[in-house]
Amino acid sequence: MYNVNDTIIAVSSGTTPSIKKIIRISGDNTYAILKLLFNAAHCEKKGTDTAYGGQTPRFIRGANDYDLSQSPFFQKQKKITPAAIDIDGFYADCFVYSFVSPHSYTGEDLAEIHICGCDEIVEKLFASILSAGCRTAHAGEFTYRAYINGKVDLSRAEAIAQMIESSNQFQLAAAQKLFGGSIEKKVAQIRKDILELLSLIEAALDFSAEDIEIISRKKAKDAADKILNNLRELLSGSITFEQISQAPTVVIFGAPNAGKSSLVNALIGENRSIVSDLSGTTRDVLEHWLKLENCDCVLLDSAGILTQTDDILQILANEAALRAINDATVLIFCVDASKKDYVEDLGILKQICRGEPACSPIGQTHRSAPTTIFTATKCDLLNNKISAVEDLFKQRFLQTSVKNKTGIDELKKAIEQNILKQTSTSTEQAGKTALTERHRNAVSEAAKNIENAAAEIQNGSEEIAAYVLRSALQNLSKLETEHIDEAILDNIFSRFCIGK
Repeated sequence: MYNVNDTIIAVSSGTTPSIKKIIRISGDNTYAILKLLFNAAHCEKKGTDTAYGGQTPRFIRGANDYDLSQSPFFQKQKKITPAAIDIDGFYADCFVYSFVSPHSYTGEDLAEIHICGCDEIVEKLFASILSAGCRTAHAGEFTYRAYINGKVDLSRAEAIAQMIESSNQFQLAAAQKLFGGSIEKKVAQIRKDILELLSLIEAALDFSAEDIEIISRKKAKDAADKILNNLRELLSGSITFEQISQAPTVVIFGAPNAGKSSLVNALIGENRSIVSDLSGTTRDVLEHWLKLENCDCVLLDSAGILTQTDDILQILANEAALRAINDATVLIFCVDASKKDYVEDLGILKQICRGEPACSPIGQTHRSAPTTIFTATKCDLLNNKISAVEDLFKQRFLQTSVKNKTGIDELKKAIEQNILKQTSTSTEQAGKTALTERHRNAVSEAAKNIENAAAEIQNGSEEIAAYVLRSALQNLSKLETEHIDEAILDNIFSRFCIGK
């Protein structure tokens, strides 16, 4: 694992162009390095900037008033100091956020330098700090030091990683729930119950030669069954982060030349799908990333479906489209509103929906089945009222025109609305606790142990039951700091980006 006895540095802000960049330093030499960089006399020589309200930019190590215990999300800054820096002729103003050990995110002396986003200045400052006596941090090393120094436990470290990776409000809510200790509280009670049962069984074994009943076989069996039920409830009432983190998929489908690819290009804001007046231009399912206001999704442009065909390529295209539709979170059924014959479109709808409520009007959901947004394309060419199309399909249609750029924003809102409803139904409203795969494996193994222990108690084999109960405790202890394998730590913290 990482060396925790030196001082580390990283650019903790993103790599994209921005007005401000953040350089983070943590370790015993943090303040010594800052004093080398921000010499008070040198800064005063540069003058006073009115942007600081007349205060001379300089580095000051202020009083220790940062109290982590009062702020579980680390929101209370210890000291914010305006400063100035001159490196190889590059002069820039900045702010230094300083935190004194142990009242910092890492539990060490820590500082953040907030400076203008000019890459040239950031690179020169970074190089100067490196030469002053520190090294570049590894991925997740700041949070690893927080873990080693007892500022966060492992589950909270995992929760921080999930917060960073969250792409919608429900993933963020699940990560915050894990950060709040939801799993630890439940497991702690279960461990307490196992320990109590184990102590009673072992006491009964110690006094087995005497006429003293510490716990009856029935009570021991009932206690084991209760523990097993609690473990099973924890598993059944949970969902893995791997499941919740899967991006929702939105599939656009319909007949050939229904305007699907043009609609995709309009939604993502660039020409990614091939557009042509020729029918059947798209032969495969094309994947795009669509960023919405409150969530992101994978947008799939499927090939036009023909219900009656002998063309082997079209048959393969149909199969690919159907596979995408079966795995979709939301469906967008496109119909060219300008044409006169809708026999093929009605045939597709009948084949896809098979009378199921999955093909429901906008905003309706049916359990975990994908909702379908009925979308009329090419409405700029529509001669008749849309009501004629809606009467034919017995559905309400959202009208769009790529040419006139109408209905696109409304379609984005409808997509987001349905994604959030689907996500909310499967996770938030069900009240499930999000578990990492590590949590689920440990709890599953413990449940198997308790099931075996209950059987041994029933058979009168209390010694074997006690052994299996200790195995259950050992499996649950895998969730605790002192029993974590180093390879697991490597895997967890390697998921962080540099500077976190």
